[in-house]
Amino acid sequence: MAFVLNDRVKETSTTTGTGSIALSGALTGFETFAAGIGNSNTTYYAIAHQTANEFEVGFGTLDGSSANIARTSIISSSNSDAAVNFSAGTKDVFCTLPSSKISLPSPKEYGSSSNPIIITTKVGTKTAAHPYSGQGSSSAYFLNGLESPAIQFAGNDTSYKYYYRFDTSHSSNSGHPLLFYLQADKTTAYTTGVTTNGSPGSAGAYTQIAVDSETPNTLYYQCSSHSLMGNYSSAITNKVNSNLSTMGELSVGTLFKMPTNTANKMLIADGTSFQEVDMSGDATIASGGALTLANLGVSAASYTATNLTVDAKGRITSASSGAAGVSAGFVIAMSVAL
Repeated sequence: MAFVLNDRVKETSTTTGTGSIALSGALTGFETFAAGIGNSNTTYYAIAHQTANEFEVGFGTLDGSSANIARTSIISSSNSDAAVNFSAGTKDVFCTLPSSKISLPSPKEYGSSSNPIIITTKVGTKTAAHPYSGQGSSSAYFLNGLESPAIQFAGNDTSYKYYYRFDTSHSSNSGHPLLFYLQADKTTAYTTGVTTNGSPGSAGAYTQIAVDSETPNTLYYQCSSHSLMGNYSSAITNKVNSNLSTMGELSVGTLFKMPTNTANKMLIADGTSFQEVDMSGDATIASGGALTLANLGVSAASYTATNLTVDAKGRITSASSGAAGVSAGFVIAMSVAL
């Protein structure tokens, strides 16, 4: 089961009442729900009686053969937005995009693992409309018919991830596996929550991503075999995978954590030189840790110690074997000019 929208999907029905609608076949110039939406999938639908003043717009679910569509939830109708008790006669039943969806601020339907959001993916010739026109491969991904659009994911709750499935079963995808990366040039692959099925270009093939609070806020969907065929996706999550620059102050909540690996360090600078940092209060170094002051200009303003000798730069130059002040806690106030 998956959520699917498609153009020019329209059938007739003579079903009466408030139950599921039995579909009777496509009108000339349109396709069936089976062809355009797919068995057991969900979609937005509209039902309009051809001769009576009866209509309904809602979210529907097709059965296993797409012979019937269940009216899962009603969005609007001629019956005060409740299910319509359709009278006898022919009705038009078609796939639609409700105006209520457009009027909401960037609404995103929920796609679960069993009912993901389907993105039909095909490969075609790159045009001037592509963001990387003239660069990399001459081919491009087309998502739901659009040439490599920038897309936005939803998902923030780790217990209820949003699932997006890129359907790569169309034959044009053969030889073009769609995967995710942290950079457009595919330097670093992103695989968390990403699953693949089958070979691109064959029935049932897809690439799926589960999005939550830890998904990077910027990812790139690209072909693993060819360069710059796709574009980027964005998401409002807790994980920023690029440089963070603010125009104002940065406020931190109860805890500010730095990475433990030595390759990552905090630099305080104005872009050309290091700045002096003033600290007030006590600094605590955990057991087994060390404080290294590699710069000149360290001076001790005052200190308390037992059996210790401290020079003008705040360095312990000697301590007797009974230096109780060390084990009890050595307190020193100093200024550090960086």
